[in-house]
Amino acid sequence: MIKQNTTQNTIILIYIEKLIRFIPHIYLIFRTLVRHTNYFENDFFYLKKIFRDRKINIIDVGASDGISAQFFIKNLNPKYIFCYEPQKIFFKKLVNLKKKHKMLKIFNYGLGEKNTITNIFFPYIKFFQKKYFLLTYSFPIKKELEKQINLDFFIKPKITKSHIIVKKFKITKDKIDLIKIDTNGSEIDIVKSLKLLIKRDKPVLIIENNNIGKIYRILKIYKYKKYCLINNKFTVHKKQNNANIIFL
Repeated sequence: MIKQNTTQNTIILIYIEKLIRFIPHIYLIFRTLVRHTNYFENDFFYLKKIFRDRKINIIDVGASDGISAQFFIKNLNPKYIFCYEPQKIFFKKLVNLKKKHKMLKIFNYGLGEKNTITNIFFPYIKFFQKKYFLLTYSFPIKKELEKQINLDFFIKPKITKSHIIVKKFKITKDKIDLIKIDTNGSEIDIVKSLKLLIKRDKPVLIIENNNIGKIYRILKIYKYKKYCLINNKFTVHKKQNNANIIFL
């Protein structure tokens, strides 16, 4: 599902965020600063109500520069966070974050149904002859990235590509309580790769709203139901255009 990117659900915050994303230069500055705050996608704060102070293990697929891991550390009570991030630039930031937080277990590859090397597409801008990459906009399909750029940006960044490593998931000995997946379109392959763990542990899943119908057909085999936040109320998800869907 291609939709204009926003992390909040109040009108004022949505408007401000749309303005920030309107120009990629401003978005890059904001994205760098926001890593040091507790500003995050509104849906994620409901996880505090689900887990409260319980000690939990988390899998973070599409860990990016560690922004979601930092949210989990600040707001939940993680024992371990298993971070999967194939982009080398982001992974370097995860390495630095691990120096501060030993609970992080980091892996420089993505997850999928088979071991492979695949293309990933992402935008960039030039500023004073230097390239700056918008790696949070990494997409497995170029056309989907182009659609997202057209929705989000007035000044259109250019697109480049690189190769990433994808591996089949090796099931952990640790019981997993929460799985977060945010990969701009490859979520369904990741869910398929995690099926044995999902069947074993029945974790809570919070998944970016892409191909949710297909994902739900897989998860409802394991008795999952899907939910979202509407006006800060936890409700059954039908066709609402939320950024993330929570599976319980």
